[in-house]
Amino acid sequence: MKQNDGIHEKAPYLKSLVGYLLPVIIFSLALWTLDKQVHNLHSSEIVKNIGSVPLSHIGIAILLTFLSYIALTGYDYLAVRSVNNSMPYKRTARISFISTSISYSVGFNFLTASSLRYRLYSRYGMTLPQIWEIIIFCISTFWLGFCFVAGLLFTFYPVKLPVYMPEIPVPLNIIGILLLLFLATYFFFSFRRRNFKIKGYQLRIPEPKIAFFQLALSSVDYLLSGSIIYFLLPSNPQLTLLHVLVFFALAQLIGLISTVPGGLGVFETLMLFMLEPYFDTVDIIRPLLLFRAVYYFVPFLFGFLALILHEYEEREKFLKKVGKATYSSLSELAPQIFSVLIFLGGISLLFSGALPSNPKYLHDLTYIVPLPLIEASRFFGSIMGVLLLLLANGLWKRIDGAYVLTLAVLFMGGIFALIKDFDYQEAVVLFALFVFLLPCRKYFYRKSSILHQSFSRQNMIAITLVLVSFVWLGFFSYRNVEYSNELWWQFGINSQASSFLRATVGVFFLLLVFGIAKMLSPFSKDIHLPNKEEMELAKTIIDQSEETWGNLVFTEDKYLLFDDEKKAFLMYGVSGRTWISMGDIVGDSDQAKELIWDFYEMSKLHQGRAAFYEVSEKYIPVFLDLGLTLIKIGEEAKVPLVPFTMEGSASKDFRYTVRNIEKKGYQFEIVPQEKVPDILPELKRISDAWLEMKAGKEKRFSVGFFEEKYMSNFPVAIVRNETEIVAFANIWTGAEKEELSVDLMRHSPNSPDRTMEYLFVKLMLWGKENEYKRFSLGMAPLSGFEKRQFAPMWNKIGSLIFAHGEHFYNYKGLRDFKEKFDPEWSPKYIVLPKGLKQGFALKDIASLISGGMKGIFSKENKKATSFREYKVPEKLPE
Repeated sequence: MKQNDGIHEKAPYLKSLVGYLLPVIIFSLALWTLDKQVHNLHSSEIVKNIGSVPLSHIGIAILLTFLSYIALTGYDYLAVRSVNNSMPYKRTARISFISTSISYSVGFNFLTASSLRYRLYSRYGMTLPQIWEIIIFCISTFWLGFCFVAGLLFTFYPVKLPVYMPEIPVPLNIIGILLLLFLATYFFFSFRRRNFKIKGYQLRIPEPKIAFFQLALSSVDYLLSGSIIYFLLPSNPQLTLLHVLVFFALAQLIGLISTVPGGLGVFETLMLFMLEPYFDTVDIIRPLLLFRAVYYFVPFLFGFLALILHEYEEREKFLKKVGKATYSSLSELAPQIFSVLIFLGGISLLFSGALPSNPKYLHDLTYIVPLPLIEASRFFGSIMGVLLLLLANGLWKRIDGAYVLTLAVLFMGGIFALIKDFDYQEAVVLFALFVFLLPCRKYFYRKSSILHQSFSRQNMIAITLVLVSFVWLGFFSYRNVEYSNELWWQFGINSQASSFLRATVGVFFLLLVFGIAKMLSPFSKDIHLPNKEEMELAKTIIDQSEETWGNLVFTEDKYLLFDDEKKAFLMYGVSGRTWISMGDIVGDSDQAKELIWDFYEMSKLHQGRAAFYEVSEKYIPVFLDLGLTLIKIGEEAKVPLVPFTMEGSASKDFRYTVRNIEKKGYQFEIVPQEKVPDILPELKRISDAWLEMKAGKEKRFSVGFFEEKYMSNFPVAIVRNETEIVAFANIWTGAEKEELSVDLMRHSPNSPDRTMEYLFVKLMLWGKENEYKRFSLGMAPLSGFEKRQFAPMWNKIGSLIFAHGEHFYNYKGLRDFKEKFDPEWSPKYIVLPKGLKQGFALKDIASLISGGMKGIFSKENKKATSFREYKVPEKLPE
């Protein structure tokens, strides 16, 4: 097994670095260009001018935005119908709005929208090929409308662009003709009913009727969204709606290509270039800012809230199903909601620190507040702003320290807002956030350091874009102030540029200190297979654990992560970019939840993704807090040993098996751990013969395998006659005699029929005699799934294989066999990332267990290697 491939292989750092820096560089260039265009304006003029927009124009913009998003929901409705799914419009519209409103604002349109659609549609039973078709359908619908409207405009209405704009290498009418040719090609293949295959995926061109609906919807959407800016602009007889639509098409296209979230800055700069011949600069900026707010920001907020509500409903539904409904409450989403609000609060503090204050307010304020305190408030107000940007990540991850610090920063930020220029509106917002956050202490339960937390790519880009905007806004606001070295040391109500420069240095110095502290943080532990001391510690914890499956650690093929108290651990492996935790946490610790979070953060710090394999219901709320998806993979059977008996009609099959085996001269025996080395050569002979008989090889990670060191850790149950051993199984025991189980089990080719069933029955009787309370029969894979129409996709696949999968493996028969022992069943889950990452994680897990990608599909890996995968014996005679 090559567990460490994902760790020791070189990561594509250059590609990752480009992914982080490219949007920031393009955004910075756009701001620099925008700065050149608005050099003669003052920030106060822009703010004052926005308030002069008639309410009727804003109302029209809101109406057109609403109609545009209604048209966008039609994309998904048509797409769902094209894959022959009967999902109601209400549900489709909700998924469409969430996916579109969020992806339009956060950027990375294709990946973001695709991931959200996969995440939402898969919950309603859609398969990956269906979702892929829906995604391609929606993308093609958008481009159909763009090609039609923009193609006609560029071809027949090629407006003259300003001479100072960068020259487009191809004339607009040629671009228009190419767009129309693409559209014609699409309809040609639609009439010909031609389909394509791209890397194994079917690309189906819709029939002409659907294609015309696509064209109509997307054209209407484009006309509606492009008209918003036209109605927000002042009237100019030289500027028609067609002009604006041409400009809108060019700016939107380049904004999409730029990879900057929502085309922010890029779209505005281009529109400013193209509209400048018709209006004053301030009259262009006003509609652009309003358009950004009405068409992007407000729908994003509603979409984000809709996603949060959807996640809550799914969480509540899931927790009710598993009997943990008490964990479900809308207030459980408080960390995510406050995280977004705190991030916005940080933006507010930073931007207010970059903008000049009203000198009149400052002059009056100096009669009450000393000037040094005002200067300090301006400096520390910006520091509080950047702290809120960083703390928002900790709040999202429920860190108690982030909660306490955020309360302190909000309170201090509100005071600084009042002192620096009596900005009571900002102070009221910050104090309101403080009051609402104060009673939410219980939702921030993690005892962890803020320095140990990872930042996602989107989070880091968002913070960087805010800081770039902060610097640009400050330099734009004080562009009329001539720079000199003395500027750094000037203080006073007329020296606000100096205050901004000092605050900028303070902000970046704080970020530098934070970055260095994070790099020096010891959290990113050395990853190695357990040494002797760690194995001794793990053995101590296992000896105190009532459950038996922790004994899997003695294979010594998994990494270990201990909690801070050294009272519990989890074992994990790495395959590809997926970090896979095996089973529940072993041991009992108050820090068990934090241990799960630590594992999740470790995977993120190593640019990986976390998954949890074969876990119980115990920590379901924590997995949901992590934003992961739980998929049921089967049910574990545990037999209560106190009522287990050989008497009665229900046990007649067991009596027959015992009599038949013992009649042939075989007997059951327990070999103590200290005597196991004496019989290891004979056990290895049986194991090798068994593997050869099954044409199989040892699996790893999730099950035990034959190795003398591993086998020497346990007593062994054997079946033997006077001359030889014919079967064996190693015994796992739990603390306080709570549980008994077996892992590795093998039998020789010449053993009698039903030898293993005989071994199980006798072992359960032995466990009962020795006062063990239950016997774990392991998991029955793919059992207990829902079969309803809109059940999750995995449930439908699992139930189908369970009922009709005897050609692959007798899953149903295995469940029936274990049912004979009258066990108590409990579900087992696999916990995966949401969205498209699920497929990659599943592939990595299968590869880790099977010893590589080839092993996933080989016949030999369909053979059982442990008790949890025991093949069902043939039926008993009447």
